[in-house]
Amino acid sequence: MDIMTLTSWALFFILIIGIILAFFRIFEKSKPTVEHLVLIAIMVAISVMGTLPTAAVPGLQAASFIIIMTGIVFGRETGFITGVLTPLVMGLFLGLGYWTVLQMIAWGLMGLTAGMLSSKLEKNRYSRATFGFAWGFFYGWITNISMLPFLSSITTASVLGVYAASFPFDLVHAITNAILLILFYGLFERIFKRAKERFINPAESRSSLATSREHP
Repeated sequence: MDIMTLTSWALFFILIIGIILAFFRIFEKSKPTVEHLVLIAIMVAISVMGTLPTAAVPGLQAASFIIIMTGIVFGRETGFITGVLTPLVMGLFLGLGYWTVLQMIAWGLMGLTAGMLSSKLEKNRYSRATFGFAWGFFYGWITNISMLPFLSSITTASVLGVYAASFPFDLVHAITNAILLILFYGLFERIFKRAKERFINPAESRSSLATSREHP
């Protein structure tokens, strides 16, 4: 790899990191509550613990299901941040590398778009399944960029070869997302909405509880 190519890749990763840090800065300015930060930590932990047992099986990414659910229920900001932090924490167990940056942006965008489309995804199970299926491939296409610096020469054929080789794993990821969103959406939606009332809207939750006591 010549110096110009190396510089281009370095600038590319610096740009991605800058975008991620800018989003965190915007989130910080929104002055999230301690409860909200605790909730994000819990979502990240669930994502990591759901993926580690199947880490040896290529394509099985239970973290994607949790990140999508987080975006739908808690919103795009929480979905994005949960997606970005998940590979960082997971990397403490599986190893960190420059590919972690691409995992951060892939999972971050997954949570972000789930939050942006939450009104549609909440209403229709087929929309959720399609969304999860599509992101199984989008995630692979984004993270496959980490393989390109190892190519002796970056040509259309060599790039297509990388993406073709990853197709079976991306398909497993896509099918896993779709199945989990069909079978377990209702259960996790109820659990996450209770957590939302407790951690993000505690005042509203207490007000609702007081009202229910006054008017049994």
